[in-house]
Amino acid sequence: MSNRKFFLTTTALISGLGLSTASFAADLYVEGAPAIPTVLPAVSGVNGKISVEGGLFDEEGFGALSGSISLPLGQSFGVQIDGSVGTLDEEFFGSAGGHLFWRDPAYGLLGIYGSFTAIDGIDGEVSRIGVEGEYYWNQITLKGVVGAEFIDVDAPANYDETNFFAFSDLSYYAMDDLELSVGHRYTGEKHALALGVEYQLNQQVFSSGVSLFAEGRIGEDNYQGAWAGVRMYLGDNKSLIRRHREDDPTDWAEDNLFGIVNSSDSACVPTLSEVGDGEFLNSCTGESEFLIIDDN
Repeated sequence: MSNRKFFLTTTALISGLGLSTASFAADLYVEGAPAIPTVLPAVSGVNGKISVEGGLFDEEGFGALSGSISLPLGQSFGVQIDGSVGTLDEEFFGSAGGHLFWRDPAYGLLGIYGSFTAIDGIDGEVSRIGVEGEYYWNQITLKGVVGAEFIDVDAPANYDETNFFAFSDLSYYAMDDLELSVGHRYTGEKHALALGVEYQLNQQVFSSGVSLFAEGRIGEDNYQGAWAGVRMYLGDNKSLIRRHREDDPTDWAEDNLFGIVNSSDSACVPTLSEVGDGEFLNSCTGESEFLIIDDN
């Protein structure tokens, strides 16, 4: 075989092998994963959580049962409904809340938050409406909600006010199943430092996600408390950081309750001091009031 024929034959074989390899690679590309990563949905699927907790709240005994359910609304939106019941100083309380949000689990969340909480004994209730957001960066999450709160407390004196409220947390996941958080709370016209920790137990032992958690508040006047509990997640098995970013937004129920307690502590019980004939000074308002006194 001449050198020319050998060269042509060898070139044809290499070309044929190259075309066959390219064709096979093309088939693998079509059947394999896409080159562009798929954007995860706002909520991975129908999921929920149930918590049992107890401790001290404004120096009084506190216990609660709470739960949430989250649902996807298409690819980019989700909704969550919160509910809790419990006792504070042997008085019954209940809370309900809702979140409507857009989320990309790779970046963050933006949505609307609303809630209503009421407690017996002091006949107090608070309604809230606000905007909440979350930002995700590696093992760090920054989250918060701000808006207006409408508080009505009847005891020990009437307190009916519309205030600004703001909750925020900076969370660091030391491990994918361990969250450490520090934050700030402002409700009932009082500030507090918020501390928290949550650890998800080994999922090979528990059929569903089970975590242990504890929280604390150190703030003005009686804006103080500490409690701990157990939380069970309902849904796919996944790490704690993925649950927080792919499933359920934060339930702010405990600090909703603090809003009522703070306002109750702030309520002023007026005393009247006579400054003139039928004229009295109101200690709460600092204004004079005229009263008609019936000597009979």
